[in-house]
Amino acid sequence: MNDYLQLKKKIQQRVETLEDVIRTLEGPGIVDENLASRWRTHLARVQGALQDSLLRVAVVGSVKSGKSTLVNTLAGRDLLKRGAGIITAFITRLRTNGDVGGWVELKPWSQVMEELNTTLRLLPVFQEESEAGDPLDIRRPQDRELLQSWLEKMRVEWQQTRGRLDTNFILLSGFLEGYAAVSGAVGDTVNRLIFDAGSIERHRQYVGREGQAVYVRDMELHYPIPWLGDEVEIADCQGIDSPNPAHFGLLQQYLLESHFILFVISSRTGLRESDFKLLDFIKTLRMFPQTYFILNVDLDSHPHREDLDALVERVRTELGWVVPDPQLFTFSTLYHLVGQLGDRLPEREAQRLELWKADQALSRATEEGFSAFMEHLGKKIVQQRSRVLLGSGLCRLGTVAGSVMDSALARKKFMVESLENQKRTAEKLKSRQKALQATLGTLENAIAGLQDALKREMSDSTDRFFALNGGPIVQETLSMVDSYPIGAEYRKELGDWKQLLRQLYRFYLEFRQTLSRYVMEKVNLRVIEFAKEQEEVLTERLDQSSRAFWALFSAALDDYRREFSELKVERRAVEEQGIRDGMLGDSVIPPAFSAFMGQEVVSHGVFLMKFGIGRFTRFLAGVKSRMGKEKLLLDREAQQDESFDEAIALVKSETRSELLAAFREYRNSFKYAYAYRMAEETTVKLAEEFKAVAGMAQVNFANLLDRSDTEGADSLPVLDILARAGRVTGDMVEELDGLRCAVTLE
Repeated sequence: MNDYLQLKKKIQQRVETLEDVIRTLEGPGIVDENLASRWRTHLARVQGALQDSLLRVAVVGSVKSGKSTLVNTLAGRDLLKRGAGIITAFITRLRTNGDVGGWVELKPWSQVMEELNTTLRLLPVFQEESEAGDPLDIRRPQDRELLQSWLEKMRVEWQQTRGRLDTNFILLSGFLEGYAAVSGAVGDTVNRLIFDAGSIERHRQYVGREGQAVYVRDMELHYPIPWLGDEVEIADCQGIDSPNPAHFGLLQQYLLESHFILFVISSRTGLRESDFKLLDFIKTLRMFPQTYFILNVDLDSHPHREDLDALVERVRTELGWVVPDPQLFTFSTLYHLVGQLGDRLPEREAQRLELWKADQALSRATEEGFSAFMEHLGKKIVQQRSRVLLGSGLCRLGTVAGSVMDSALARKKFMVESLENQKRTAEKLKSRQKALQATLGTLENAIAGLQDALKREMSDSTDRFFALNGGPIVQETLSMVDSYPIGAEYRKELGDWKQLLRQLYRFYLEFRQTLSRYVMEKVNLRVIEFAKEQEEVLTERLDQSSRAFWALFSAALDDYRREFSELKVERRAVEEQGIRDGMLGDSVIPPAFSAFMGQEVVSHGVFLMKFGIGRFTRFLAGVKSRMGKEKLLLDREAQQDESFDEAIALVKSETRSELLAAFREYRNSFKYAYAYRMAEETTVKLAEEFKAVAGMAQVNFANLLDRSDTEGADSLPVLDILARAGRVTGDMVEELDGLRCAVTLE
């Protein structure tokens, strides 16, 4: 980190030196205003590179694997609530810059009501008992009592009979549980509660329990971690085995914007099915090189070092099934957290720490593992910062310094020529400048054509991938709907025509929830994989095209540089790599495919309307007539199966229609908000880089000719300024070349 800060300081000092040189040249009118403005524009970009962009580090893993403890350990303080809930729909973010503090944002009442009533409508008991009722307002005591009664009925009738944990039930219970604690802080607009160094731990009362956490919209804490540097965001993400499928969607979106992933694995459980599900997603993102696995050791669970070593090898082998050469670090997050607390350490944990330290082999293993992890993570963050600084800082600074040097030396040579030679040289350069501008115009047209071509290609690929008839992702999803297995309990319940509509609607609700999880875990994975393939195609096309463009552009530059031979001035060649670097940034990410997520389910009555009342009435009448005839009693089981199949076909037909509509809408969103935007941003950036290089390569001698006509012997001060500018920038160019080589070699 210190080496990186020294590099930043050196670049800043050279920027300031160049600004002084530009002011010196601009003051007496030696360089024209346009060229000075171009230099300053690029120096401003160098200054921008010195301002560290945010590096995102995602901490992921199963529920209770020790993610929050790891974040606390990195901070050296027991800051985040350990063992937080499983239904909160936000990611806890800790930023390493600024003063100690942070904030928690509470949802406004309108959002609370919308979420509460939307979730409530997912409960069959609500649809059956309050079909036309007004929306619930949790601020009214009678509505809280009504909600409590519905939840109690659901607890008995729905949860227990299904034997599953229903996230909607937990969410609604949270709204009830937390109302008294946070209602006074919730308002008609988003309320941001600010914390400073003295009150930062108060954030726990809003995120430490489910009841309060459901009212939280977002949160961010600030806590400096010197060894990581500023502008690092560490995100404590929801457990990948959370029962709420929306959490996996939030995690996916955050990982799309992340630079590093810390994957926490509990030594108590090892790798689980949910871990492999996340590994598949990380593989799709091509982020295994940026993923670091932490085997979080429960020191109480391992009797000796050999037992821990055996576990490490087992986890390494299992990771190796998916991850080539996994970067695995083994240590106890709790051991190192309590070891850093000092006087703040509770007595009970102090005793545990002494017991752990008594086993020297185990304690040495965790200390070595943690030390290696910190060194590795710190080094990788510095390398990431240095790459950005090298590409956007040093390279651009060297280009500006070279342009200033070339301009100063060319003007100095020009001024010592006779007036006649000056005019002849100026005319030749003016002609070459026109040719260079014409070439640049041709390039701009070619790049515009490239943008159109890229859009067409990406549009065609998107249409094929999301084709409603035959597209792979659509067909896979519809196939899942068609082959969705029906449990025996539903076959029994839907065979009773008296309860058919009630049970069919319940099946519809559960079916949607299953599809929501499928969308998050399967469809989004395929969509992001397709997006990454499009990025690779785009990168390859840009690389090929920019090489061809550069060949045309460099020929025009070479002709222009050759005209300086009469002045005996060598113009620096512009490096091709500098043109292509950084074309495809990380500012554009594919939107999430969120069919069935956060959408209104149809009500009990609308459910009938969607299927057609006439059709459904005839269906029920047919079922009743078949089921009511004594002579058909022996065929009752066959008739029940027929009724069941017809009922399920209705639900699946409606679901297919919803899915096709969702895919149609998402296809357009993917195309315009992602694919087209990538093509536009990259090609515009490419054109801007060519224009910048061309602008800094040209030298306008018109103002010097005017001086020569009027000043005569008074040109000596100008020559002195140009000589000093050439020396300063020449030394800087040589130094920057050496500095860039040194950084690259590291």
